[in-house]
Amino acid sequence: MAQRRRFLIVALCLVAAIVATLWVWQRRQPTPSVSEQAVPKVKVFVAARDLPKGAKVAVTDLMPQEIPAPEAPKDAVTDPSQVADAILLENVRQGQPLRLTLLLPSPERRREFRVPMGLRGFVLYQPFTEGAADLLLPGDLVDVIATKRVGETTVAEVIVQRAQVLVAENYTPGMSREERLRQAAFTPVEQSPMAAAAEARPAGGQAQQPPQQQQQPSQPPAATMRRLVLAVTPQEALRLARAIEEGRALTVMRNERDFSPLPPLRSPKSLTVPQPSPRPSPPLLRPSPPALSAVPSRPLRTVTIYRGTQREEVAVSP
Repeated sequence: MAQRRRFLIVALCLVAAIVATLWVWQRRQPTPSVSEQAVPKVKVFVAARDLPKGAKVAVTDLMPQEIPAPEAPKDAVTDPSQVADAILLENVRQGQPLRLTLLLPSPERRREFRVPMGLRGFVLYQPFTEGAADLLLPGDLVDVIATKRVGETTVAEVIVQRAQVLVAENYTPGMSREERLRQAAFTPVEQSPMAAAAEARPAGGQAQQPPQQQQQPSQPPAATMRRLVLAVTPQEALRLARAIEEGRALTVMRNERDFSPLPPLRSPKSLTVPQPSPRPSPPLLRPSPPALSAVPSRPLRTVTIYRGTQREEVAVSP
């Protein structure tokens, strides 16, 4: 009985020693500040090695890393699929976060369509309010109507049937297609409110008052037209080019299951064009006879000569 009591006392003392040790160890640990506890971290992808300019990024060139949200770039890469086969525009050192603005989309993303064999890709620019420009999507089928003015009459004619739309995108003057595809392929990471507050706080710790008039970044001009790429035959491409030079080319949507060819359509069917009146031919110029002198002629003097029974008159010069 006494042995059992001693065993319980030793066990209690051991537990008390362990609890005291943990309490002392916890007291010696530095307590994180409130600001450190509140700062979240984000997962970004950094370069696993030094990447030169112009290199094509592979999945093996990236590695995940968690960094504080205020230190993360606004356009940091958070998904490896965003930069698959992208091309670097600048050198990136090992451990540096990859940024979307420093990457160029792969050629496959820049050219998301392919012209079928034997056809041509005709580029057509249309305002949003003309035809079906603002409704078309890649893969749609359209007919093209050409309109032009002949005298006082507007003539409309179907020149292309069942043309497949390869590209239907907004056209922004001054912005290249490469830049537009980069913006569409690489969506920048939105800045969190805490990161924005950290950027507005200077090194001294005092919050900086926002200026009353902050200069807004220059925005690209808004899109005013639609750029369409149609898959047409070489003959249809010639008709489209002629129609654009003579007037306008409008697109109309067509059912993808409608395979019936249409006869040549023209409105109006017959057009009476006034023929210009023939010009009168100029009169033929004939050479005029030489003008005669107005000097009066002198009387002719003659001499009569008799030879037997013959009589002859001979003119005598003055």
